[in-house]
Amino acid sequence: MRVEIVHEGGRYFERVLAQLSRMSPGNVDAYQLPRSLPPVLDDAAEYLPGELGAGDVIIAINIHPELLLEIPNMVGGGSVKALIAPIEDPNWIKPGLQRQVTQACAANDMESAFPKPFCSLVPSTPTIKQFCEEFGVGVPTFRFELEDGKVAAVEVLSGAACGSTDFVAEKLVGLPADDSLPEKAGELHHAYPCLSSMVLDPTTGDTIMHKALYLVRDRVKEALEEALEEARKEG
Repeated sequence: MRVEIVHEGGRYFERVLAQLSRMSPGNVDAYQLPRSLPPVLDDAAEYLPGELGAGDVIIAINIHPELLLEIPNMVGGGSVKALIAPIEDPNWIKPGLQRQVTQACAANDMESAFPKPFCSLVPSTPTIKQFCEEFGVGVPTFRFELEDGKVAAVEVLSGAACGSTDFVAEKLVGLPADDSLPEKAGELHHAYPCLSSMVLDPTTGDTIMHKALYLVRDRVKEALEEALEEARKEG
């Protein structure tokens, strides 16, 4: 599976590109779009790269609203089967734009997803599910190995496209396998650091960064409980 990323640069894009390229070397292309564009574009298509549309999935990271809306119309009918537009800040994609892009994708026989944040992505369509499986992207999911009351090893079954889940997993090794572990995971998540916004999201009443924090903390707790239960059964 080939993935194309359209973006305007920035640290978050760089992390996503690095993580996806690590998970599937040679299968990720990136196209940088102009940053300083007027609010209304006469012809949005002229700002999109002509090469775009050769992959299976397009990931659009914080691009101009009209460019995002133009993508399904530009690549529809070709090899692209899905558009993923993560929302790490409430201002990246407003609900009205999300509805319009969803409709445009459907009209061009494309799947779409707008995970808020990216690490909350739960695939519900075939191509996006395949993407998650091949690139290890999705809600953070861990498997722990315990030894002498400590975390001996951590396997990441799925995680953040920015690489934060792998960072947390690596730093958990050697720590006590007790009730303090989920909170430690939350501290590590901040230390990476998470780049999601702390701006209040009016649709949820909380921040996107907090949602990302809750996800990793809760999933570490679940994995720890499973590992402790398995250890009890074996003991």
